[in-house]
Order: sequence, then structure tokens, then C-alpha cells
Amino acid sequence: MRRNNGDDFEGGEIVLLPGRGGWVGSRENGEWEYLLSGHHLRQHWLHEAAAATATVTEASGLFEDLSLAIDAAYGYLAADSPVPQAAGAIEAWLPGVFWLNYFGPAFLASRPALAGMKGARVLSNGGVLVQTSEVPWVTDPESTLRHEAELRDLFGEQAFTYMRPNPALPTTQDHLAVSVGTAEMPWVSWLHERTVADTTKRHAAARKRLETALGRREVEPLAQSAAEWSTSLDLGDWEPFAKHLGRALRGDLSGPIGRAVVAVVATAPPDEEDGVLVDTTMGTVRLGWFIDDVDTVDVYVFGSAQVHLVCEAWFDNES
Repeated sequence: MRRNNGDDFEGGEIVLLPGRGGWVGSRENGEWEYLLSGHHLRQHWLHEAAAATATVTEASGLFEDLSLAIDAAYGYLAADSPVPQAAGAIEAWLPGVFWLNYFGPAFLASRPALAGMKGARVLSNGGVLVQTSEVPWVTDPESTLRHEAELRDLFGEQAFTYMRPNPALPTTQDHLAVSVGTAEMPWVSWLHERTVADTTKRHAAARKRLETALGRREVEPLAQSAAEWSTSLDLGDWEPFAKHLGRALRGDLSGPIGRAVVAVVATAPPDEEDGVLVDTTMGTVRLGWFIDDVDTVDVYVFGSAQVHLVCEAWFDNES
């Protein structure tokens, strides 16, 4: 930022975030709704700094390059104005008609006449630049006002009146449909990170409960004749399967240890492998698990042939 005496200053703001941009969330009738707030760049130059022809050309060239680089939906360059105000949600309104106007591909799709306007040039990404006068500072007011009026007439006055959503303008979904880039909205990654953090916290708490419960009892060693029974389950089937074992085998699996094991496995991160020895009505059993991924768990049950039949019975009941 560069400041002169008084209120005049040169400066701006650049907000570039990963993916599609920023977002806000609000709860309506108990349900969360999320709105996209895209990237934006604002810059203000003093007249003395930008009056030279070369500077104007450089500024318009930078504006075009940025429009392409960030796959912009909308933008403008204005002359003799205060610090440019953010246009707000792009589906809500157009803040005006300016010396240099950029309309993204969604605007051209809804108003093909943009491409044929005086001063219009279609860019490589399908967006349109519309320049309303030769230079930013008006030298022919009548011609400039007529040109600006043509743009206003094309959009209609409703497009310049704030309403959200504005039926005269493309929606956010319209812009995204013709835009390159990820289809994942920024709040999706935030929700995922929050879920992972919550799951990690619940896993640590379940681990602590299991360690406490295991420390309160003694269990006979696993019989040498114990054999392995194993299966791979969708994580959603783990709890019903574990409850089935608890009802059939009782003992540790029907109390705090069993409940803690259910929670530990349900919240375990990928690649975790562990197991516990539990005392049951059918003798000592080792219940082991390996988390293949966030949706799958491999279960290993070491015990007698009778224990294996109990395990198989769950599948019979499910079918």
C-alpha cells in the first residue's frame, strides 16, 4: 500500500484460497446450508500513477491475464472511482457498467449478444471483455454513456438491483458448470477435516475406556487348539456383528470391554491392527481387527469350532 497526504492511497486486497474459494454456512430449519464466496482481487491506483497510456495498457493487460488465470466469473476496471467495492455474490447483482467489463462464460451462454457488442472481445476461455471507451477517462461522454446504456439494456435493470438470487443473472451453479477446476466445494474439505478430528478424539477416548476395562480383570490364556476364523466387513456391519458376538458369547463382550471394543474399531484410522483377549461363556477368545480403509474392517476371531459357528450364524441371520 502507498499512501499520500489526505485520504488518497494506493492499495488493494487479494483473496485467493485453495480450490473454488471461500464459503459461509448458515443453519435453516436445523439443516446447514453452504454458500460459495469466490476468490477476489481489488486494486486502486491514483490518477497520477495511472494516467500514462502505457500504464493503462499494462493495467488492462493484467486484468485480462488475471481473468483467465483465476477463471473469473466477473470483473471490471473503473476510472475516477473510490476504492472498488466487492461486487458481492455474483448471482446477486452487477455493481454497474465500467470502462472495462469482464463477463465469464456463463454470461455469454445466457446472453450471446455480448460477443457482438461494440468493444467486445471473446477470450480463449469463453469469457467476454467489453470496453466502453478508448481510455478510462471519458473524452466523449455522449458516446461512452450510449455504450454503457447498451450494456444496461442488454442485461436489464433487474441485473443491477441486489436480490439473492437474482433471476436476471447466472447462478453459481451456472458459473461452475462452464468453469474448469475442481467440482468439490471448499466446505467439503472442511467438513471432512472436522469429521476426522472428531473421529480421532472419539477413538482416543474409546482406547482409554478399553485400557481401563482390560486392567480390571484376568483372563485365561488362549487355548492351543484355538483356530482362526476371519472375514472382511463393511464398517457399517461391524457394530451389528460385534453385538451378535456379545449376545452369543456373553462374558467380557457383553460388558464395558465389549462396548469399548466396538467404539475403538468403529473409529480406528486406516491401517490400524490390534486385538484383545476376552473371557466368554465359550472360553477365552481373541478378537482381532485390521482397518483396510475408512469403510472396511478385517475381523479375526480365534477360538473353538463352536465359536466359529457363532460367527457364521451372523451371516445366516443377515441373509
